[in-house]
Amino acid sequence: MTPTRPAALIVEDQPFVGLVASDILKESGFDTIHAYDATDAVAVLDAHPEVEVLITEVKLPGEMNGLELCRRVSLEHPAVQLVVTASEEELGSAEVPAGTRVLRKPYASGELRTRVAAKSLLTDA
Repeated sequence: MTPTRPAALIVEDQPFVGLVASDILKESGFDTIHAYDATDAVAVLDAHPEVEVLITEVKLPGEMNGLELCRRVSLEHPAVQLVVTASEEELGSAEVPAGTRVLRKPYASGELRTRVAAKSLLTDA
């Protein structure tokens, strides 16, 4: 029997950025799932209880931005770790939901690993 790997949900509307984040997380021991917007992300979380980490940008297409998504996920899926990627401009003076880690854009692969390293989810990289 193969041990189960933790899963990370990446919410990113730019495919290249999502693929880079996915590669970093796969190298760190995660399976990854992608969503284009917050609506898709909510559906994925409802269908995939194995998701342990959600990584989203602030600016998303659709009616809900990344911070609103994090607020909703923190209520509906409180065990999911939350990471928001944003530039200073995108984040501005917005209130980040409690427990959400912020990753400033542009970020290096090591920074992404550090933000999701809580609870010993990652292998040593």
